[in-house]
Amino acid sequence: MNKSLKQFSCVVAMFLVVSLSALAQTQTSGAVAGTVKDASGAVVPNAKVTLTNEATNVTTTASTNGSGEYQINNLLPGLYDLKTEVGGFQPSVVKGISVETTKTLTVPVQLAVGSTSASVEVAAGAGMTIDTTTANLSTTLNTLELEVLPAASVGLGVINTSLLVPGVASSGGIGVGTGPSIGGQRPRDNNFTIEGIDNNNKGVTGPLVYVPNDAVSDFTLITNQFSPEFGHSN
Repeated sequence: MNKSLKQFSCVVAMFLVVSLSALAQTQTSGAVAGTVKDASGAVVPNAKVTLTNEATNVTTTASTNGSGEYQINNLLPGLYDLKTEVGGFQPSVVKGISVETTKTLTVPVQLAVGSTSASVEVAAGAGMTIDTTTANLSTTLNTLELEVLPAASVGLGVINTSLLVPGVASSGGIGVGTGPSIGGQRPRDNNFTIEGIDNNNKGVTGPLVYVPNDAVSDFTLITNQFSPEFGHSN
């Protein structure tokens, strides 16, 4: 079975702490999408949806379409608050939504009829971490996890954390290449990117640039089935 490590091996997509902006592409950002409904289950069109980054206080807005659906793309990884409001309904606020690299988070919203002067506030649930929009199998490690999880601070650095992911093993004597064996594949089949930019050493089949652990904000490992945008390796 083909598997790829995109952020490490077939995708070693790493986010540098020093980076203050994200490129407008899936490899370097996340997204939030969902459907807004009322208490009866009917969709609510033309609702205003505002997403606020808790760390930077930067806001992004969108409106639901005729089917009550919304989607906000090109989001930096981090925690966000989602506020939904429309006339005749109490505003709804979902706090602590965790946006991850390469993932589209599904956050459904239910509005209650009432005054716009009062709001309903809920905390994001664990189920919201599931990306239902793609067949990608991915694991993202954030800054805190990269600091506390066991991983060598030299050599491959944060790439070693991929060994904590199911289906990933030490390369052993499987063949040439750098990094672990993903799904039984040879390390030479791995693909590395940094913020969506190719980071492959074509001569020795490994990363061209090694980034220190403390300079990495997020690390994502993507295995089968990854979308064509990641390409390059199996």
